[in-house]
Amino acid sequence: MTPVQQNQGYLYTFSRQSFCADEFTSYESPRNSGKNGIILTLIADDHPYLIHGVEADLNKDPKIKIVGTAGSHNEVITKVSELKPDVILLDLRMPGYEKLDLRKFITQIKAYCKCKIIIFTSETGWARIHRCLDLGASAYIEKAISIGRLPEFIRRVHEQNELLIFTAEELPKIQFSKRQQEIMHFIADGKENDEIASILNIDVKTVQSYVNEVKGKLSEAFSIHPIRPRTLLLLASKLGFGTKVV
Repeated sequence: MTPVQQNQGYLYTFSRQSFCADEFTSYESPRNSGKNGIILTLIADDHPYLIHGVEADLNKDPKIKIVGTAGSHNEVITKVSELKPDVILLDLRMPGYEKLDLRKFITQIKAYCKCKIIIFTSETGWARIHRCLDLGASAYIEKAISIGRLPEFIRRVHEQNELLIFTAEELPKIQFSKRQQEIMHFIADGKENDEIASILNIDVKTVQSYVNEVKGKLSEAFSIHPIRPRTLLLLASKLGFGTKVV
């Protein structure tokens, strides 16, 4: 897909339907919002001034209601169990970050409440972004470029069930051979290796060889090790391959 550049950032959006359901078992379907379709939102950050700015931004949208704030990971779990928000705007770098088991933390949150988690952070880097999405976050938003667009992002994640990335990082430039590009188009369309082999009239092992070559280039360019199937699909779509609208 082609990124949309606004506010000095690059916006990448992906429909969940573009991914295999069994690859995203930790993700949930959209659920009903709070009363009258209001999106109940929890802000998790330990910087009061930033929280004030985010609150001012979100309060402009009548469909978004801030139900609480949390300043630590432990407090997030407590507030989630009490408030049952639809969306959590989550900064990972709160007290205790160094010891945080992100997989366990996201699993705990979703055990209490089937909410959408938006990572809201000052940090960037493709490896970090994709790890968060792999572990169950619905979006990765960089703080410095996002104020003014947070209501839009929350709505898109909650109401349209999108996966969303908003980053100042440009995509790396990767040179693919003609055959590798062909394989990438099929990958982005969700086709399995045996389907690709049948369409191209080549051996499945040959397809796997090309897939491994593609994974190697992506791994080097994005610093993601290893390239898991769902990450491969996401990257192929993000780089503009495939025929599906994502």
